[in-house]
Amino acid sequence: MSLHSGGPGGYNRVVNVKSLAAIAAVFAAALATASITSCATSAGSTLGKVLGAEGTTQPEKPPAEPPASKQGLEFVSDPDRAEVWVDGTFKGLTPFIADDITQGWHRVTLRKEGYHETSTWLQFNSSYMLYQTSLSRITGFIQAAVSPPGAVITVGDITVTSALQELPVGSYTMLVRAFGYADHSEAVIISEKAVTEVSVTLSPAPFAVTALSLPRPLVNPDNPGVLGTTEARFSVTGPGTGRIEVFDAQSNLVFSSSLSEFTTWDQGFRWDLRDSRGAAVPDGDYKISVTGQGSDGSGPSSRDAVLHVDRTVKVAPRTVWSGSSGLLYAPVAEVLPPGDFQASVILAAYSEGPIFRAPIMIGLRAGLGDRIEVDASGGIVPSSAAVPFVLGAAMRWNFLTPRSDFGLSAALEGKLSFQYDPSTAVEGILPTDTFANFTGASVGVPLQLSLGRVSLLASAGLTASLWYPYRTQSLQPFAWFYVRSGIMLDLGEATAGISASARTAPLFSGIFSLGTPVPVQLAAELQWLIPGTQILLSGVAAGEFDTPTSYYIMGGGGLGFLY
Repeated sequence: MSLHSGGPGGYNRVVNVKSLAAIAAVFAAALATASITSCATSAGSTLGKVLGAEGTTQPEKPPAEPPASKQGLEFVSDPDRAEVWVDGTFKGLTPFIADDITQGWHRVTLRKEGYHETSTWLQFNSSYMLYQTSLSRITGFIQAAVSPPGAVITVGDITVTSALQELPVGSYTMLVRAFGYADHSEAVIISEKAVTEVSVTLSPAPFAVTALSLPRPLVNPDNPGVLGTTEARFSVTGPGTGRIEVFDAQSNLVFSSSLSEFTTWDQGFRWDLRDSRGAAVPDGDYKISVTGQGSDGSGPSSRDAVLHVDRTVKVAPRTVWSGSSGLLYAPVAEVLPPGDFQASVILAAYSEGPIFRAPIMIGLRAGLGDRIEVDASGGIVPSSAAVPFVLGAAMRWNFLTPRSDFGLSAALEGKLSFQYDPSTAVEGILPTDTFANFTGASVGVPLQLSLGRVSLLASAGLTASLWYPYRTQSLQPFAWFYVRSGIMLDLGEATAGISASARTAPLFSGIFSLGTPVPVQLAAELQWLIPGTQILLSGVAAGEFDTPTSYYIMGGGGLGFLY
């Protein structure tokens, strides 16, 4: 049965033997690719150019003056923000330094609401002195007698038992809950050194199914793993049994199944979008109905929710490396549906003796609206020369989507990026272009031609900036194109691809060309969505090429989560 309810767990999508073999092969290749980290290579002068640009330093600054030593009477308390009174005069809130204290004896008092006041005499006879203390809470007690035994008692955000329990003084809301009973809530006051006694008898609750929800109300059954299923969550007030029924838009019963016996409030189930005969359901709207009956014979009670099945909605792992999602150097035209998101981190490294470079990129992508995806990225580029950081944000609007696995998809994309390196001489701008996403604003049109499991990617993006890669001139207008392409193989749980990006010469120079030599980034990658989970593993190899004989290559891998 393709259903789960009542507790932790989930549904594992069935994968045929050929798919498993392909996934195993791709994952093995991913591990091999990740191992390139230890044997990355270079040739020619490209690596030297990159490290030289990142190691360009500003003129030496005079040494900074040593910090001045502390002067005055410093007050530190646990917890912070205690009032400090010196000789009856309020001075401030901890932690702070009072610089107007005269030499001699002083009466120091610390006060904080809910804590015992502390007071002492201090002799201040030097230019600096530290006074540090801990305040003790003012407490009282509560003793709750509840029925039925075993009910959950919370006072504020503190879970207590029926035994005598010490609590900080103050006003609280006490909540008493037991499965099968109506919740009880009341205000209680805990007073200093006093016992607050409370007696509560819960009343049986009528059985009811409540709060049915679908975290992902729009689903494509062709998406990989659990992403091609739907999860529903609901609550019940007491013990009982239940049943799920799914109806199509014509009110025909498509699927039904019994649920596990209810033993706690929160319930859930996962449906694999197949009917009672095991056939995949077609696109359309479906009503999911949960009906329950109490163990005491009360009920029935039911709740409904609407699920939209749409095979044009693509949820698949993609890389966020060059500012927007896709392959490492080529964006896709597809977008995540509203409410779905992906978070990932990728490390690629080169090391040879004392020389190393290890870009680390954290990427986020989220579906925000109708055919709109927003991507954000941030990372650092540790190397033997410097440790710069990069930031990027992109928004993509898909305006053309094929209605099958074959066809053209197109989008409009805008990006902002910023690369900072405080050690460089060009206003702190990182002059290298490892991510093919140099500082500036850009707009582009990603195209994606789907041919079943294979997609051909292409895009041209115009970038405007006050800087240009590897140039020392500052605050000059530049504009250029990034030309990107890629081939992506999507096996569902596994994705593989190769991608490339080339940067034109500045357009304002009057020459629209790829320059000499041609600066190119090339990459290969593999991603695996672990079956039955939403966890991503990846392996990558990426490099920068000036010529076929001048380049360097990095290798590494990553980890992510797709929801």
